[in-house]
Amino acid sequence: MASKRRSVATIGAVVAVVALASIPLSFTGPEELRLAVIGPFLLAGPGTALILLLKPPRIRKGAGFEVLPLAVAIAVSFSIGSAILLSTAMLYAGFWHPSAAVSLLAVLTLGLLAAVDRRSRRKETAP
Repeated sequence: MASKRRSVATIGAVVAVVALASIPLSFTGPEELRLAVIGPFLLAGPGTALILLLKPPRIRKGAGFEVLPLAVAIAVSFSIGSAILLSTAMLYAGFWHPSAAVSLLAVLTLGLLAAVDRRSRRKETAP
């Protein structure tokens, strides 16, 4: 059980670091580095944070690699969907700033990860 919590914490920490790194890189930086950090973040960052928060029942029951394709599919589809919805809203509002969109998605991801951390701390202190 402790190894499961540790792996969730490790995944959350990696996603948080990539989200934090994507904020300044969305405004400036070498193009290759921006692509290497922001691309994977937009592809899987918000969705991974959502998976860690929700823990769908099918993923909770499964173990190991048999549920990995489902988790990856949910993470990627939510991440791409949220980026598309945000882009569409920005276009309709006449406020097209991709750097602001990346920053907003990073803040959303960090908020979801903070909720995951808060819930796990609450479960640890509960009797």
